[in-house]
Amino acid sequence: MNRKGINLSHNLEIGTHILPSLAFYLKLLEMPNIEIETLVRQELDSNPLLEEVEYETEEPSDEVQVSAGKEKQEDFSLLDFYAHDDLPNFAETDEEQLDLFECTPAQNEKLYEHLLRQAETHFTGKDLEIAELLISNIEEDGFLTITTEELTEQGYSKEDVERIRKEIQFFDPVGCAWRDIREPLLAQLKKMGYSDDSVECMIVKDYLKNLHTGNFKECLKKLDIAEERLLRARQTIMKLDPRPGLKYGGSDSPYVYPDFIVLWQDNNLQVRLNEEGIPRFRIKREYLEKSRQSGEEAEFVKEKLRSAQNLIFAIEKRRKTLTRIMKALLEFQKDYFMKGENFIRSITMVDFAKQLGVNPSTVSRAIANKYLESPRGIIKLKQFFTAPLGNTDKKIIFDKIKETIAYEDKLSPLSDTQIAKKLARMGIIISRRTVAKYRELLNIPPQHIRKSNH
Repeated sequence: MNRKGINLSHNLEIGTHILPSLAFYLKLLEMPNIEIETLVRQELDSNPLLEEVEYETEEPSDEVQVSAGKEKQEDFSLLDFYAHDDLPNFAETDEEQLDLFECTPAQNEKLYEHLLRQAETHFTGKDLEIAELLISNIEEDGFLTITTEELTEQGYSKEDVERIRKEIQFFDPVGCAWRDIREPLLAQLKKMGYSDDSVECMIVKDYLKNLHTGNFKECLKKLDIAEERLLRARQTIMKLDPRPGLKYGGSDSPYVYPDFIVLWQDNNLQVRLNEEGIPRFRIKREYLEKSRQSGEEAEFVKEKLRSAQNLIFAIEKRRKTLTRIMKALLEFQKDYFMKGENFIRSITMVDFAKQLGVNPSTVSRAIANKYLESPRGIIKLKQFFTAPLGNTDKKIIFDKIKETIAYEDKLSPLSDTQIAKKLARMGIIISRRTVAKYRELLNIPPQHIRKSNH
């Protein structure tokens, strides 16, 4: 989970104090708590103005103490060391404006984060919303799990969805958002300058199976080319990556570290951030007087103080945003936590963001790569929105389809549309066409055959 090479002072030197603080906050919003812990420890190691404090320490001190971003106001306020014009005013900045400042690349980032950063510089408005939803449903290898029909049901046009999907395919790594194994190969060929009517593209479109089996005769005949030309094309195609997302999609740890905990407290469900691993730290007062002086040492102290201030404000803003989103999610999914998975409510990320009055990308960042622990177990936050993703989640969908059909009225079996609606009430949003495809994979006959068998 470590992000190597994070340099707070480097990332924050963008000209003013406001812009880097906002950009840094957005960066932290995407990160799970375990990465925040790593980031804080890196700053503790590199910033001599800070030192870690044990959680048990409650004795009075001449130093400024911060717990994951909160300063002890009765002892000292960091605001005193900001010039009036330099103070980051988060309270007057809405979430949609904040999204405009996220342009700083990161090392060792995951596929979702990498694609999202590119989308934010490439799209605006509704196009960005569509791109966000598409990227949120891309698996680690670059495969797109959500259908165009599922997005059109949310009010987006088919033409816009497909146009944006095609544009995402030319992001880095080239070929993501594919539904057919040929799509990433074609995208990579086009990026390399090959036209649609090139031998390479025509082989991928129509003769990929022949290339795999080594049956070149049909290719040579249909394309009317020499064997040498075919072998050159084959050499080019074999260098392409059919699963481009794996470059960024590797998992860092087999363990799941929950970022939020839902628990019973005074007969009510409560949610809190799981910040136990994030160190408390304090700013040493001995350095504060030096920041008011002049000279090379004073400039160094000012730089490190600014770095600490940015970290504090970004973590605190992150905490407020995450807490607000999770409280809203807990209230919306209260029946699920109290009664079980059959009571999970369906909502898209777009609709949930509208209810909160924030941009969908803010919600997407907030839930990215994060998990929640509750009396119902540990669940990936993304599963509360749209269709579940990945191989494990597909098994859950298969099980739900089998279960729904097993308990249907045998004299009046359910149609694929009715099954899709029942799944939606469980929080599994898939199209009728997807239900039919999965039903066939399960070797379950269609409605009219199931009815004739009884």
